[in-house]
Amino acid sequence: MSKHSSKTGLSRAEISDLFKEFSVSRDPALRDRLIDAHMNMPHFFAHRFGGKLDQKDDLLQVATLGLINAVDRYDPERGVEFTTFATVTILGEVKRYFRDKTWSVKVPRRMKDLNVVINQTIEKLSHELDHPPTYEELAKEIGCSVEEILETREAGMSYRVVSLDKEIDGEGSDGTSTLLDMIGSIDRKIDLLSDRLSLQSGLKKLKADEKAVIYYRYFENLSQAQISKILDVSQMQVSRLQTTALSKLKGILDL
Repeated sequence: MSKHSSKTGLSRAEISDLFKEFSVSRDPALRDRLIDAHMNMPHFFAHRFGGKLDQKDDLLQVATLGLINAVDRYDPERGVEFTTFATVTILGEVKRYFRDKTWSVKVPRRMKDLNVVINQTIEKLSHELDHPPTYEELAKEIGCSVEEILETREAGMSYRVVSLDKEIDGEGSDGTSTLLDMIGSIDRKIDLLSDRLSLQSGLKKLKADEKAVIYYRYFENLSQAQISKILDVSQMQVSRLQTTALSKLKGILDL
């Protein structure tokens, strides 16, 4: 069994059966049993990423919320191990916790989320357009107003950058550790797991030519002109296929 397996004496098969029963009955008692059976997971993440005692307490609550959400949302018919699904969910909550902690003033969640989208879109459009996008181009791509872009970018100035070399108190014999030691691998793990779990289902629903464009464009980093030569279609067709495929993925993955 995995290192996050149950400490209640239940076997993997028994837990699997409980999840199948819970997915049908939604029995609160079964829900509590499944949460209790995996409470070692929140403790693991709180210990792994927590620094001071009060931070560990906060992280335990955050990780426990992630576990509860994972139990409620898990679908045993999808063929993914619960511990894998729960790890992604819990790490997502932990990641948001650290992200929210780095804002120096109170900023609405919608602005925080939009700020992330804006930064990702700037990188995407800069690559596609070969120049930094204008606010108008950003607004059109994201589907919001220029005023929202400006408001969010201004709020983004409230984001406090924390040095990854900052020392954090530790309780072990190794002394202090840095923020990099504690969270340096969070993004890599969650991004890899999220990509594999989400894209695996999403890409299967694309047409062959749409899938090919996404593969060449984002996995092989080829230009639209290069892709058009490989697929023997016009660059305009490649652009349309890319737009259609991304729109489908956005809907499938609920982005």
